Amino acid sequence: MAVRSVATQWADQRPERRSSRREPTARRSWGRRRTRHLRPRSRLLRKDTAERRLVENYLYGGRGRGLPATSRNSQVACNLRAPDWREVHLPPFQKDVYREHITTAERPIEEVEAYRQANDITVTGRDVPKPILHVNEGGFPEHICKVIEARNSGSTLSAIEAQCWPVALRGKDLVAIIQDASKGKPLAYLVPAIIHVMRQPVVLRGSGPLVLVVTATRVTALQVREIADELNAGSPIRTLYLQPGEPRQPQLKQLVDGAHICVATPGRLVSFMEECQINLRCCTYLVLDEVDRMIMMGFEKQLRIIANNIRPDRQTLVWLSSRSMDANRLIEDLTSEYVTVSIGAAAREDHKCQVQHDVIICETVEKEQKLVALFNDILREESDKAVVFVERKQAVEDIVSFLRLQGWPAVGIHGKKTAYERDYALNSLKFSKVPIMVATDVAACALAVDKVRLVVSYDYPSSASEYSRRAGYAARPDGRGVKYTFISPDETQRAKELISFLREAKQVIPPGLRMVANKIKGR
Repeated sequence: MAVRSVATQWADQRPERRSSRREPTARRSWGRRRTRHLRPRSRLLRKDTAERRLVENYLYGGRGRGLPATSRNSQVACNLRAPDWREVHLPPFQKDVYREHITTAERPIEEVEAYRQANDITVTGRDVPKPILHVNEGGFPEHICKVIEARNSGSTLSAIEAQCWPVALRGKDLVAIIQDASKGKPLAYLVPAIIHVMRQPVVLRGSGPLVLVVTATRVTALQVREIADELNAGSPIRTLYLQPGEPRQPQLKQLVDGAHICVATPGRLVSFMEECQINLRCCTYLVLDEVDRMIMMGFEKQLRIIANNIRPDRQTLVWLSSRSMDANRLIEDLTSEYVTVSIGAAAREDHKCQVQHDVIICETVEKEQKLVALFNDILREESDKAVVFVERKQAVEDIVSFLRLQGWPAVGIHGKKTAYERDYALNSLKFSKVPIMVATDVAACALAVDKVRLVVSYDYPSSASEYSRRAGYAARPDGRGVKYTFISPDETQRAKELISFLREAKQVIPPGLRMVANKIKGR
């Protein structure tokens, strides 16, 4: 009986086990049918994404195109960390490779200024060398002079080459702002790069390049490649090209063999850095071409990663067509004591020299009282006028009310004002019925008032162009215009941007602003 009862019990439980096994099997088969139903669509999505990435890799270097900036930057080179350069032995290198020609040295300063003015060249910085006007003043090797003369159709140099070559050869950091795209731009930084390589010790096999040129697109990289091949023809200098659209294996082989100059797009370069295929610790000459374009394409984080993995005492050359907030921030972080050379922008920047720029460092709660103190010190004549710029419409109303309570007549304009109210405010300031106007940047576009004595950036401007435009309202023929900018002690990044603005405007940088810019968060 005991045996039978056990067998019977086992037989009774067996169907329950089978049913328990069949139930998840049914669920899995239903899941397979569901997955099978979605599989064709997922294949199409994968195919479309692959094709899109293939095109982006070919055109832009493989990273940072077609995706939002936040998602793009969050996963870029997450495993790359900058070394602690204080613990790294850095061999010395020769930074200043310039030998000024006697003709250049004896050229009168009046002739230099006349040349710069005739060619719309504006320079700012310390100890800016005189421009080189002819090829023979550069002291270049014969084969390089032949390439220069062939490309320039003679020995006369372009404005970019004439002013940028001596700055780069002197070993100074350079920020070159070229308003119009020029074919001579790659030649302007490649010639000093080759001279820089010639004056350095011998490059060991696999030690990495001495010169790194980062370009925005593959098209620009190909243009640089063409000029570099001409300059290096018949010389022992080897050039490596890391650009999309070409096989990686030949590039890896060139890396192993060693190269003096590397021309790369940001995406392909960072990809090789992630794989530990390239060493940048021996790089002493860094060129960032079309920085403003690379920032617009979302490569700012890649540029910072690249620069942070290069020795900090390097020479850095930045080339761009226009300055923005992001570009200024990047320039201040990657360069030191740089010289700015602007080509074709002198006429548009003249107003900066006619305006005195100053900075007020204070807490937000102190702004209103500081503003009233400014008016008491500067607005002493009946014809003196002031324009205060703020960001928000409500701030316009609040400051106007505060100034009226303090005894200062003021009007305000912003986007919500009617046409009649805006015209009344503009005419009141224009005909000196009211000395002060508070405005947003958008509403101030209609402002056409001369003899403005004081311009105040109560709120920090949103871009470099806005800063310049605000300062332009204070431009006066007598040079009595004053531009003040309020900034808080904890706004370190904005202080760095403001320093670049003041440098470009040829103004003295207040020591307090330098302290704010060098302040470390948490200290």
